[in-house]
Amino acid sequence: MKRDLQILKDQQFDAVVIGGGIHGATIYHQLAKSGLRVALIEKGDFGQATSANSLKILHGGLRYLQHLNFNRMRESIKSRWHFMEIASHLIKPMPCIMATKGLGIQGRPVMAIALALFDLIAWDRNKNAPEKNKVGRGKVISKKECLKIAPGINTQELTGAALWYDDLILNTERMILAFIKQGSDAFHGVAANYLKADELIKDGEKIVGLRVADQLSDDTFFIKTKNVINAAGPWAGDIASPGRATSSPEDLAKAVNIVVNKALFNGYGIGLSGASDYVDKDAVIKRGKRLFFFAPWKNNTIIGTTYRYYRQENDALTVTPEDIDELLQEVNSIYPVARLTRENVTFTHAGLVLAHKGVNFDHTTTPQLVKHSRIIDHQGYDNISGLFTIEGVKYTTAPEIARQLVDLFKKKGIASSDFPSLHTASHSRRKVSLSQASIDRMDRTYPHIQENYGSESGNVYQIMEEIEDASALLLEEPVLTKAEVIYAVEEEMAIQLLDVVLRRTEAATAACPSAEKLKDIAEVMTSEYAWDETEIEQQVQSVVDYYANILNIQQ
Repeated sequence: MKRDLQILKDQQFDAVVIGGGIHGATIYHQLAKSGLRVALIEKGDFGQATSANSLKILHGGLRYLQHLNFNRMRESIKSRWHFMEIASHLIKPMPCIMATKGLGIQGRPVMAIALALFDLIAWDRNKNAPEKNKVGRGKVISKKECLKIAPGINTQELTGAALWYDDLILNTERMILAFIKQGSDAFHGVAANYLKADELIKDGEKIVGLRVADQLSDDTFFIKTKNVINAAGPWAGDIASPGRATSSPEDLAKAVNIVVNKALFNGYGIGLSGASDYVDKDAVIKRGKRLFFFAPWKNNTIIGTTYRYYRQENDALTVTPEDIDELLQEVNSIYPVARLTRENVTFTHAGLVLAHKGVNFDHTTTPQLVKHSRIIDHQGYDNISGLFTIEGVKYTTAPEIARQLVDLFKKKGIASSDFPSLHTASHSRRKVSLSQASIDRMDRTYPHIQENYGSESGNVYQIMEEIEDASALLLEEPVLTKAEVIYAVEEEMAIQLLDVVLRRTEAATAACPSAEKLKDIAEVMTSEYAWDETEIEQQVQSVVDYYANILNIQQ
């Protein structure tokens, strides 16, 4: 997958997707798979904005029982099929528990019924899943079993716990990339990062193209297309039609998670009720407290989520000391044995999500989040033909929203009614000449490569075979080889050092490597970009600055 802007300049496209988050990536993949000539553009790097703000959980749909939203449950199940088809190697079953108390809605009898109902609705969730990805049925466990998993939780009225299975996406950024790469390599789509949508071009009320600006140069040009899908998330309003009533600052909320360097619950995800009251106006079954979730991830724990209405510039989004302290205070209140401090926080996630407008807007109001994604066809909204806006609300259901858009395109005669069959394509220009025995041996030697790259692992191993010292370790924890950096630059459109360490590899996804190690990684990238010493120092500083921002470190 190469960044080739000349193709975008020269060709006519059936559709252009704006936004390289999970919704843009899945839409790009599905439209390309349907036989359309599709382009995807992203003003930054793929998956760097709202989609990077994630607990890394692929929800099975149990949570939607609270709203009796059976359609949403089925959307989650169908989306799971898509995620499994694209990159099952990035998905790991995760057992989860939630404490049971009393005989009300949190009691053992009610939760047992809920789990049984969910298993009935989700009877086919393991369809076509590899054996290692199959998840079990839910059940109610005893108080003793609950405390063995979560020692130190509040035992007042505790009767046990509900146990069910969701999935952990081990690397959400590579999952986004997997959809984009297959849309490009298997179905001949054209994708480019660091390409900003500037202006919709119309002939009367019909879309005929898009003016874009290359963020890496001063180049501005037009992409010819009759259909534009605006999947830019919180930035959708920047490129919407004049008549479009886009999200105003009052209906965006900042969502914040933290990553701590403690494995708190021995591989289990756990939901604990917070100390503060929260009323979900859309819920049929009222819990009364904000739920905080703890997700196990690579010997760390991701904890979230807090929400606050947001009214600043979208590009100015940052994590404040108050954001971090609020989460730490909540966690230490509901689970005192964690004893978390600022020193335990190694990473933070912040993203903007859609929320209903606040009646009395202030920073203490807890937002009511929008719970349903929607596709806006502007032909019926403000009489503009060929413009579609995606208001996506969940990472988990993005593939199903993409499928719904393709169905809409079929009805409008834009896409064929018959999908071409999915086929495997090489993701590398290098021909893999290694034997299967050699690949199996290298899988055992470099298990993290198999975990991150799946069927593409052979392409990385081939680089080790062809380039001297490509198997050398640049980092020992997490493990990073020189070959992975070369692959990211040559085959995965990594432009900046931040792209490599945050979104192509796991070098800096949980903690910041030393400046010396970052420089080693940047020097590998110079084989493609010929950076001088000054540029290398700037690239390293960009990573240091990024961490200072997300952890609110005063430099």
